Amino acid sequence: MKKITATIIKEWIMLRRDAAGLMLLFLMPAILIVVMALVQDAPFRDYQELRFDLLLVDEDGGSLASEIKNGLKQSKNFNVIEQINGQQLTDAELKKQLQKGAYHVGIVIPKGATAEVANSANLIANNISKKLGLGGTMPARESRGNSYVRLYFDPVSKPTFRTSISFALDRFITYSCSNILVQRISKLSKLAGDTASANDDFKKVFQGIGIREEVLNDKHNDKAHINSVQHNVPSWAIFGMFFIVIPIAGHMIREREDGSAVRIELIPNAFRLVAMGRILFYTIICSVQFWVMAAIGLWILPFLGLPSLYMGAHGWVLIPVSISIAYAATAFGYFTGALFKTTNQAMPFGAISIVILSAMGGLWVPVELLPSVMQKVAMISPLHWGLESVHHIILRNGNFGDVIKHIVFLLCFGSILWMISIYKNTSRIKGI
Repeated sequence: MKKITATIIKEWIMLRRDAAGLMLLFLMPAILIVVMALVQDAPFRDYQELRFDLLLVDEDGGSLASEIKNGLKQSKNFNVIEQINGQQLTDAELKKQLQKGAYHVGIVIPKGATAEVANSANLIANNISKKLGLGGTMPARESRGNSYVRLYFDPVSKPTFRTSISFALDRFITYSCSNILVQRISKLSKLAGDTASANDDFKKVFQGIGIREEVLNDKHNDKAHINSVQHNVPSWAIFGMFFIVIPIAGHMIREREDGSAVRIELIPNAFRLVAMGRILFYTIICSVQFWVMAAIGLWILPFLGLPSLYMGAHGWVLIPVSISIAYAATAFGYFTGALFKTTNQAMPFGAISIVILSAMGGLWVPVELLPSVMQKVAMISPLHWGLESVHHIILRNGNFGDVIKHIVFLLCFGSILWMISIYKNTSRIKGI
């Protein structure tokens, strides 16, 4: 026990002497969390909170164009612009504005769009009338099928933005076309004596059923916790914890170069106890690092206008979770220090491998979006298991039983690397 305690004190003295390095262990992840949370705040906000400027050119002037414009204007998501500098927008001007990036989306309703929709509705209504024996017909011609509401985007617009706008516009067009069709059928059925118009009946039908998102947990509003803070604080805290590889590997290599490692090996039964003390010390440091990052999410980020970090219904489970992640990170650093002979070998490997493991593990992109092969490969990343365990607690309101397999994986991962490191160090010192 004395050897373990002495090792912890020795590692603390070495780390304390490098004040700048110790500060960077905590400062850099903190800056990363703050910056990433601020940068990614908008994408994590509810879509209903965002409002887009939308250029609109109406070449039709009919009821379809009117329905589309009214729907867009009544929506909370669009600020419809039909004039710029007091001049009515044209097709050419709309394209010019989008091309130079002044606006990001625009639509052109072509001339004859309402007439084409009305003709198609008449064709359908006549067909229904004939089958039902209503006896009436509406004037119609052969459908041309070449009228499109044209949608234009700024060339740099992201695919997700394009899809969202296209879906919203398609909803308004579908409603408008369906409304026109119902009006035609109503006329053919000779419901002139009805007090309610076909349009009123149509609106009642569409208001009869809709879609509303519900939360999975009646006691906790899980939707309210889907934000940039919940994503970035655990992700970049774990990312920063694994960068402990650099000071651990650096200290081990320096000890071998100055002969300290050989002197420790000459003391009976000292080597494994010293290794245990080093693992224990840096596990504590990484655990403290995790909770410092959590404190930033709890108390610092709200001062910057961001939501506070939600710790889940069983926040205490984060204690064993953070310790298991810290142990895996420390063991990885010890493994790197044992594997390589020089700092020029160990430092690039340590830094780049952490970036690769974090990318594989879902810290940058959700694992579900990766190719199927990469989703399987992600299972070997300790950062993936660490992040999933934290998400189980803070987003899914999980308990200890929900993360036990994650903790076991992280502990096994760390223990395997530690045993390999002990063997490698012993072999090197003995000259094998």
